[in-house]
Amino acid sequence: MSEESKIAHLAEGLSPPPPQATINAQSALRLILLLLTMWTLLSGLALTFFQGASGATIGGGLEGGQGDAAQRLLGVHLLVLAPVYGLIAWQPERYRLIGWLPYAVQGGVVLVTLFDIVTGKRGIQDAALPLFVALVFLVLLVYFWRAARLDEPMAETSTATPASLPAPAPSEPAAAEAAPPREQDISD
Repeated sequence: MSEESKIAHLAEGLSPPPPQATINAQSALRLILLLLTMWTLLSGLALTFFQGASGATIGGGLEGGQGDAAQRLLGVHLLVLAPVYGLIAWQPERYRLIGWLPYAVQGGVVLVTLFDIVTGKRGIQDAALPLFVALVFLVLLVYFWRAARLDEPMAETSTATPASLPAPAPSEPAAAEAAPPREQDISD
């Protein structure tokens, strides 16, 4: 192999993938929100109707006399929260005022679960699944949110074409000629 062919081969390996092989950060964020919607929906259904399966969703901690009622109550809250996540994923621009909700909920789950582990109120075996799931969702949400924010300025500058640029403002004399004269009220 000649030096030129080696350089060409290395350049091919370093070139970015074709556009159809990359994923938009905003689309990835919407996908994460859809996955969070499905997880929340399944957790809510399990807690509302199948109290024996609570260990798979909340990691235990609600056993005993009032545990079944607490699980159903938590399940109903999750069932209401799931469509909200779906709406945010479906039309993020329209529902941007509640876009903070998935971040706050996942962050809250992580903080509360870590607090329970540190204080000894829950064992690591009971808290591992909800902690891991919430932490993964939180990290992915934050990562793709930041990536989408970094992509916005680049997308705005790369799509600016002469046709999309605003038209120049009309000059002052031309604007005065186009507007009809106003009548002044001089009554006193």
